[in-house]
Amino acid sequence: MGKFELETAPPSAELLEIAKQELRETPEVRAAAIEELRKLLEAATDLNYPNDEEFLIIFLRPTKFYAESALKLMRNIAEFNKNYKETLFNLMPSDVENVFIEHNIINILTNRDQSGRRVMIVNMGECWDPKAVSEEHIFRVLYTIHKLAMLEPSTQINGVVVIYDFKGMGMKHVKAMSPGGAKRLLTFIQEASPLRVKGIHFINQPMLFSMVWTLFKPFVKEKLNKRMFFHGDKLSKLHEHVHKEYLPSNYGGSLPALDYGGKEWYPVAEQHLEFIKKWNSCGFK
Repeated sequence: MGKFELETAPPSAELLEIAKQELRETPEVRAAAIEELRKLLEAATDLNYPNDEEFLIIFLRPTKFYAESALKLMRNIAEFNKNYKETLFNLMPSDVENVFIEHNIINILTNRDQSGRRVMIVNMGECWDPKAVSEEHIFRVLYTIHKLAMLEPSTQINGVVVIYDFKGMGMKHVKAMSPGGAKRLLTFIQEASPLRVKGIHFINQPMLFSMVWTLFKPFVKEKLNKRMFFHGDKLSKLHEHVHKEYLPSNYGGSLPALDYGGKEWYPVAEQHLEFIKKWNSCGFK
């Protein structure tokens, strides 16, 4: 088991080489893109974003250092935060502390996968009590985790993988999901998150899952659709994407079974409150 901490150190030479190959990142391209994005932000008088280099890189890496695309992403995020203001306004870790600590719905592996990607596991079945935790609560936790992930250069460059585990899912879970919640989640993933989502994997889906997929399917765009994989209980199929050497035994992997969860991860969020406040200040003026 690794330590519960964010990897905020500057990227290694190896990581910068990946960024060069995949994201066009070189010192020259980076400097020019930052300068251009600062000018665009200055001209965008309705937007409020810090313009320090470290912060701007969060938006430039997923848009491959095209400043206009980065500005569009910033505008999309501002629009999303406005549309879901009641859910997200000034959201702090303490607002979702009980979901982190008392309900083991969302977990982040302490290790990365074979491609250096963060791996998040979302338990949408037996671990989820919809009476205690609504789909809005789950989204607020996901949103909080994404703020933290943005701080990691290695995650900015390599991206993330999400595993949705539906083991033990029943009708009470299906009833707790809504078209509005599905739209909010997919709009966030596809339009309003700076994270590079490299794969979404569905495992242990019961027959009932078809009802859930009916909620989500209308909002899935082609790019994301190509990165969604449905494995059922065939974990060997999951291992083709996330190698078993990097997964706990709960998921057919060769690492020890998970013995940690949100309770262990929550203190990490409390260590980065200044960045979270900074992020919360972004959006439309």
